[in-house]
Amino acid sequence: MPKHGTDALHRLIHSLDRSEKGYVKRYCTRHTIGDEVEYLAVFDIVDDLDVYDEEVVKARLASPTHIRRLASIKSHLYQQILEAMRVYHAAKSAERTITELLLDADFLWEKALYDQAMKRVMKAKALAQEHDEFTFWLKTISWEKNYRGVVLERPQGDASTDALSEEQDTVIDLMRSTIEYEKLGNLLQSNLMRRTTGDASVDPWLRSLPSHPLLQDITLARSRPARMNFHLILSNWYAFVGAEPDKAVHHAGELLQLVDREPTLTTARPDLELGVLQTYLQRCIDARMFDVYRTQADRLWDPSGKKPSRNIDVKRFYYAMTTELGYAVLSSDHDRVLPKLTFMRERFTALREQIPEQSRLSASFLAARLCIEASKTHEAGFWIRRVFEEDDDVRTDLHIATRLLQLRMFADEGDVDAMRSAVRSLTRLATNRQMRTMRLDATLSYFRRFAEALTPRERTKLRNECIAKLGALAATTPFDTVTSAGIEEWLGMAARSGTAAVQPGLNY
Repeated sequence: MPKHGTDALHRLIHSLDRSEKGYVKRYCTRHTIGDEVEYLAVFDIVDDLDVYDEEVVKARLASPTHIRRLASIKSHLYQQILEAMRVYHAAKSAERTITELLLDADFLWEKALYDQAMKRVMKAKALAQEHDEFTFWLKTISWEKNYRGVVLERPQGDASTDALSEEQDTVIDLMRSTIEYEKLGNLLQSNLMRRTTGDASVDPWLRSLPSHPLLQDITLARSRPARMNFHLILSNWYAFVGAEPDKAVHHAGELLQLVDREPTLTTARPDLELGVLQTYLQRCIDARMFDVYRTQADRLWDPSGKKPSRNIDVKRFYYAMTTELGYAVLSSDHDRVLPKLTFMRERFTALREQIPEQSRLSASFLAARLCIEASKTHEAGFWIRRVFEEDDDVRTDLHIATRLLQLRMFADEGDVDAMRSAVRSLTRLATNRQMRTMRLDATLSYFRRFAEALTPRERTKLRNECIAKLGALAATTPFDTVTSAGIEEWLGMAARSGTAAVQPGLNY
């Protein structure tokens, strides 16, 4: 059978922009005289295919030898593209520049041009210090020790001190601090995700996190990455666990100021500013600081400065999409988003495989809810199907909330058969994943009995009973599926104090 759409070479070539493709061709022909090398013929054929089909590639190759060698030609071409892109993008990150400097130094050292080699080492060291590249920083100190001890034969220091070793201790201390906060942040995210699948065993750890010794004072975070993680951890905890949106905004704001104030942070990690900005804007939405949100939101869409990489371009889209949809649902201001819905749908479809699964789920759920509330049921159906295409092991709570959205639609349409089937399916899912809550059970009971009710009077009675039950039951999980599906607003309940229409836990 033909191979369709799964070829790594096809995906790599189609990820390149026009200038990158042009550079690949120049790079591949740099030593070629006469006819074009065989792998460039394959490059052009694969580039021309919207969907990869190996039989088409073989049919377009003129030489039987090329057809027999297609697998090796493709492998060689893949490596050639990566080599070309390493050269093409060599000056676009601090890490690449440091690596090149150290490679140059290694070559010069082997030629016994020690002073020239050390000039490059010291340039690399300055970049490593500036961009928190601690591993490279340690490497350059090792070069310095070798240079002073072997070439100059004058180790630095006196009888009781070794300045370069002490500097290594300082760097290791910065690295250790960075790793400690990274570990704590990773544990928080991991335990939040475990909670979405019904694992309540993580609750004691989550509740106790603010008392962790590392979170008692910002001065304990000794490196810039550690200070960033200090604020990110606390912002996430106050948003997802502590339910204190003002404090979550404060720490997200401190984080954004740090990134804006020190541009070298984003030179080393071009996607950092985007992620921090999204975090801050989401916290503003959760805190109902809609005016602040609107003054900053366009930064998510605007690729200011030089042309972004494919990675940044894709992230910019799904970060902006999810954040704008969250704002629209929570604020009921649809004016920013509705004109973009068609664009979002087309762009999401085109980039789907490049968007992380959880982000696909979040964006699809929010789009479905927005479309339902904007009376765009056909579009809502499209986004609900996108959620159901994902594995319900990932963000089971979002799958449950989406099924509740679907039940809302069936009830509005009067499709009682679909409602009965959806209630049974959702009950099985919540039971099997141990995610039954009293609020979810009350809601499912309402839909089950609603499907059997014969008169408007019976249905009104059922609605009033459900409103009373939900009003008496507090949410027991960081992400409450009933609240986030808008069931209470849909039933006509008055908004309860402190309850968000879509909870922050949507965006772990």
